[in-house]
Amino acid sequence: MPNITYIDGKYLNYEDSKIHINDRGYHFGDAVYEVIVFNKNIFYDFDGHIQRLFKSLTSLEIKFSLSSSSLKIIINNLIRLNKANIGSVYIQVSRGVAERNHSFHGLNIKPILTIIVTKKSNIENNLNGVKAITLNDNRWSRPDIKTTQLLPNVLAKTLANKNNAYESIFIDDEGFVTEGSSSNIWVLNKENQLITRNLDGKILSGITRNSISLFAKKNNIAVIEKKFTQIELYNAKEVFLTSASSFIMPIVQIDDQNINQGLVGNISLELRKLYFNNFKHS
Repeated sequence: MPNITYIDGKYLNYEDSKIHINDRGYHFGDAVYEVIVFNKNIFYDFDGHIQRLFKSLTSLEIKFSLSSSSLKIIINNLIRLNKANIGSVYIQVSRGVAERNHSFHGLNIKPILTIIVTKKSNIENNLNGVKAITLNDNRWSRPDIKTTQLLPNVLAKTLANKNNAYESIFIDDEGFVTEGSSSNIWVLNKENQLITRNLDGKILSGITRNSISLFAKKNNIAVIEKKFTQIELYNAKEVFLTSASSFIMPIVQIDDQNINQGLVGNISLELRKLYFNNFKHS
C-alpha cells in the first residue's frame, strides 16, 4: 500500500522523507501541529483545526504563506495518493531551517510544512469505557498553544500506559483539573450539568471540545465552563474526554475510584452519537 508524505512542497515516499538536521522543529520543538480525522470524504472539524493551526502560528510569530484552501488541496491529494478511506491527517509547520541558535530574532527563513496520512480501519468503535490516572501538571505555562513541545505530555501518557490506563489527567497546584495529556476533560455533576475547564490559558482550546459544547447546548444539556477539583472529578456521575482522535471517550475509572459504578454513562454515549451524526448529515 502507498506510504506517501508531503514535505516542503514535495510528495515523497516514506523512505525518502527527510527533515533537515537544522530544522528548528527538531532542535527546539519550534513548530505547531494539528491532527484531523477523516472518514470517506468527511473531515471532522476541518475548519476549526485549520483556524487553530493559524492561531498557533501567529502566537509563535511563524510567518506561513499558504492559505486554508491551499492546505485542503494538498491534504486531499495526499489522501488520494495514499488510497486512504479512513484515517487521520497530521499537519506540522516548523519555523524552518537555520543554524542552531535559541533566538529566532531577525531570522528570515521559510517555514517547513509536513503532512502525514495515517490509515485506520474504523473510527466508530464500540465503547466499554477506559481508565485514567491523575498527576501533577508540570507543563510549561502556555498549553493553549498547540506546539510540538510535548515531552511532559509524552511522559504522562507513558505513565498512564504503564498503569494500564488510557489517559493521564493533569491536576494544577491548587487541586483543579486542567486537561488530559492529549485531551480535554469533562464531568457530569449531580445536577446533570456538564462541566469543562474554562479557557483560562491553562488548557488547549480543543476543537472537539468546542463542537461537543455546541451539540450539548442544542440538545438542552447545560454546559458550564469553569474550574473543577480532583474531588469533583472522582464524585462525578459521568466523566469523559474529548480529542480529535478519540472524539468522546467515556472514563469509568480514575486512579482507584470507579465512575458511575464502572459503567459507561448515557450522556457520554448520546453526545458521541450526536457528534458523528452531525458530520454524516452535514
